[in-house]
Amino acid sequence: MKNKKPSQAVEKRWLQRVVEHGCVVNGNSQVQVHHSMGREARSQKMFIGRWFVLPLSEWLHDVGSNHPWNITHHRNDFIKEFGSESELWHKMICKLSEQEPLPFGEDIIDAVMSTKR
Repeated sequence: MKNKKPSQAVEKRWLQRVVEHGCVVNGNSQVQVHHSMGREARSQKMFIGRWFVLPLSEWLHDVGSNHPWNITHHRNDFIKEFGSESELWHKMICKLSEQEPLPFGEDIIDAVMSTKR
């Protein structure tokens, strides 16, 4: 697979699938999309930022939430409670890949997992 950012249409479809998955922590259907390393992130010279996203309940992500496990304010506490972002992402993509093929290949998966984020 080529090392380039996804088109807007491909990215939009991916984000739709992620949102439909529900919160990776509690399955809640009302989620915000968390870009784990930012939209422009790279790992192993691969663009991963638009793929490495997690659907999280508002209380776990929103900047206005003061919850002790909010990833925006308390990342280490979130990880201690739920596991690393890359582990949560990997579990999510395994489930999503059972429904239809992922829009990226093993090279992206390996690059995300190598972040140890």
